[in-house]
Amino acid sequence: MSNWKQRLMEIFNKDEYVEEEKTPQEMNIKFVEMNMKEFFKNVVIPTYNDLKKEIEEHGRTVVVDIDDTGLYSASLTVFSPSETKPEEQTEEFYFEIRGRAYKKGGFAFPEHADENQPRTSRIEVLLRNGSIEEYDINEVSKEDILECFINEYAKWMNY
Repeated sequence: MSNWKQRLMEIFNKDEYVEEEKTPQEMNIKFVEMNMKEFFKNVVIPTYNDLKKEIEEHGRTVVVDIDDTGLYSASLTVFSPSETKPEEQTEEFYFEIRGRAYKKGGFAFPEHADENQPRTSRIEVLLRNGSIEEYDINEVSKEDILECFINEYAKWMNY
């Protein structure tokens, strides 16, 4: 039976349907997704909101964009008044954190690889000119993100 037909049948037969047992690999992926979502919800977004509030007190406009479609990324863009047209805004700085899930390094020989091995959750810090750093989400705090942002923003403004 095709996948869509199976899912439709599940909707109508909720009581009869027993969810299939997930493989360890599927469970690992699900765990990483949940872990990543919690990290963005509890660390990245509150950090961005604090930055937004503080930066806007210095006459800038800040836009926080959250992508929760499964990519797990959030960006913070700082705009300043245009020098030629003060009523317009120009992008001053772009900072993005993007979540990634990787399998831990395996062997060079596929027959020795363990497909059920847990995945590791990492984040990349990106600017308009590319990726600058990658971190394990279990080792990153709000303070780390703030420090990274401030360091990169200072470099950009002093360029």
